Amino acid sequence: MKRKGIVTALLLAALLAVSGLCAAEEMPATPTDLTETDTEPESGTEPTPVCAHENVSKVIYFFDSPSYTSLSAASHRVSGPGVVAVVCRDCGATLSEETVDNAEEIRPHSMKKGVCALCGYRAPTEAKQEKRDAPGERTLAAQPDGNGLLFLTLTEQDLAALENAKVRTILVRGEHGKAVVAVDVKEIRQETGREAASFSIEMAEREDGSLFAGLSLSNAPGRKDELDIEGVTLRFYGEKDEDLRVALDPTDGDKLTETDGQWDDRGFWFVPYVSEGNYVVIR
Repeated sequence: MKRKGIVTALLLAALLAVSGLCAAEEMPATPTDLTETDTEPESGTEPTPVCAHENVSKVIYFFDSPSYTSLSAASHRVSGPGVVAVVCRDCGATLSEETVDNAEEIRPHSMKKGVCALCGYRAPTEAKQEKRDAPGERTLAAQPDGNGLLFLTLTEQDLAALENAKVRTILVRGEHGKAVVAVDVKEIRQETGREAASFSIEMAEREDGSLFAGLSLSNAPGRKDELDIEGVTLRFYGEKDEDLRVALDPTDGDKLTETDGQWDDRGFWFVPYVSEGNYVVIR
């Protein structure tokens, strides 16, 4: 009887296993049962979708000792053999790589005490900076034009190099560094791209602390179109208790326009850039 009971139990277990397999075959997986994930999610958590790599950029890894050529007050050209990779900006995955003999890229200067440590570019003026650059900002020195003004010209390539280096705002200063023109890099780059033009700033610091400023676009020699864009402010360094006001005396002869300065805790008053002219400081 014991042997017969054992045999009966084994037969029953086999029948149950076969019926389970049949039930599994009768319930195929549906598309909703399958989720595109790298790993099976833990119980109670949402599955992590696979990145579609829709936002990519080109990254160049130069081999030893590439060539550096100064282009402007903002940037230089880097060239030489290296690896060109396509990288997903969203997840960081490298999608492709190619070794080339002569890669080329425009990059911003790496300034140390007024000199670029890579290409040797030397800032033309040694104006004192009132404040150190905040994260996302980069100070550039305007150059004398021989007519009593200072100027700085940036191409779309210069602006692209600054934006790729995560510079959001450029601060263009004159000889004394008491006032600067603050420019939103992304907005100006978009404008130069639309107009296929370069971007220029003319400026002059006055003895009374006032500032002449003029912003323009140029897409042909001798041509200058005044820039009409938001995202440009003028900074005047000073003390918070000065209660500074600024009046614009425009070059085109329109009436004087006065505006109150707004204080920034980083140590300066700022007003929006409206048009070319003298921004007269009233204390």
